[in-house]
Amino acid sequence: MNKFQKQSVPWAMAAGRALLGPALIAGECCGWRGIALATVVVAALLSDIFDGVLARRWHCDTAGVRLFDSMADTVFYLCVALTLWLAQPHIWQDNALLLGGLLLLEALRFVVDFAKFGKPASYHSYLAKTWGLVLAIAVVSTLVEASASRLLPIALGLGIVTDLEGLAMSLMLPIWRKDVKTISAAWRIRRELLVSPPNPSRRIGRFASAGLGLALVLLLNTPHVWALESNQAVYIGGSTAVAADTAGSLDTTSPTTLFFRYAKPDGTPGQIGIDYAAIKTAYPSKEVTHHLGVAPAITVGLLAARQRRFFLTLTWTDAAGIGQAAKLEVSKRNQDPLLAVIRARMPHPCQNTPAPCRSPAMSPMTLQ
Repeated sequence: MNKFQKQSVPWAMAAGRALLGPALIAGECCGWRGIALATVVVAALLSDIFDGVLARRWHCDTAGVRLFDSMADTVFYLCVALTLWLAQPHIWQDNALLLGGLLLLEALRFVVDFAKFGKPASYHSYLAKTWGLVLAIAVVSTLVEASASRLLPIALGLGIVTDLEGLAMSLMLPIWRKDVKTISAAWRIRRELLVSPPNPSRRIGRFASAGLGLALVLLLNTPHVWALESNQAVYIGGSTAVAADTAGSLDTTSPTTLFFRYAKPDGTPGQIGIDYAAIKTAYPSKEVTHHLGVAPAITVGLLAARQRRFFLTLTWTDAAGIGQAAKLEVSKRNQDPLLAVIRARMPHPCQNTPAPCRSPAMSPMTLQ
C-alpha cells in the first residue's frame, strides 16, 4: 500500500462511519432485527477506534482528518438517536431532561467553537473517548434487548460532563488545537501561548471553567482563532520532526539564531533553532480560510464570511548541511516585522530584497 492509499484509509473509515448512520435509520424503517442494528453500531465503534490507530501509525494524523472524524461521529450518533426514537419513543420520553440538556450543550459547543475558531473543536479527550464507549455499549444493549439499557442515563449524563469539559477547553485555548486530552493539558497549552502580560479578558479566562454564565462573558471578549499574539506561531508543516499544527512561540532575541519553541506531546519542551546565517529563503504569504459544509457556512457567515491567515516560509541548511524547510503561521500585525528582522540578519545577497528572498545557492525544498 503506497503513501497516498494509507493517507486515504482514515478518511474513508470516517466517511463510512457517517454513512452507517443513515443505513441504521433505513434498517429500522425496514424492520431489521435488533442484533443487525447493533452490528452496525459495533462496526461504527470499531471504525472510530481503528481510524485513529492507523492514522497515527501511518503518520497521517492531521488536523483535517481529526476534524472530519469528529464530524463523522456527530452525524452517526444523531442518526443513532433518531433510530432509537423510531424504535422505542418512550426511551427519550423517560430521559427527556438528560437528552434535552445534552442536545442544548452540543448546540452551544457548536456555536462557541465556530464563533471562536471558525470550525468545530476536535479534542478527542480521554473523557470523550470514555463517553463514546459507554454510549455505544448502552445503544447496543438497548437495540439487542429491545428495551432501554440501564447504561443509557449514565451515558447521557457522561455526555453532559464531556460537553462541559469541551466548552471549558474551547474557552481556555487561544487557538484551535486537536487532540487535547484533558483540561489540565488545555490549561498548560494556554499558559505556554499566553506568555505576554495578561489583559482583563485573560484574567477572566482563568475562571472560565467555574460556570457557563462566566464562560459566555469570556466568549464576548475572546479574539478569533487566527488572532495570534505577536510572539506566537503555529508550525503548519516542513521537513523537521515537529507535528503539523503545533503551536508555540518565536524568539528573535538572539542575534544569531531564530528559535521556535513548543511543547512536545509528552509535555516536555522542544525547539527548532535556525541559524540566521544559514537561511536561504524567507517569504510571506496569506490565504483565505473557507468553512466546511453548507450548514456551517451559513452559520459562520453571520459572524465572519471568511478568515485570512498569514504565514512565513523559511528554508535553511542545518548544522549537518542538510536542507530544511518550515512554514509558520503568524499574526497579521507581526508578519512584516518578523520578516524584516529575519532578512536583516540573513547573509548577503538575501538582505533587503523583495519577497520572496532567494539565495542563488538554494536547493529546491518541498513542504510536507
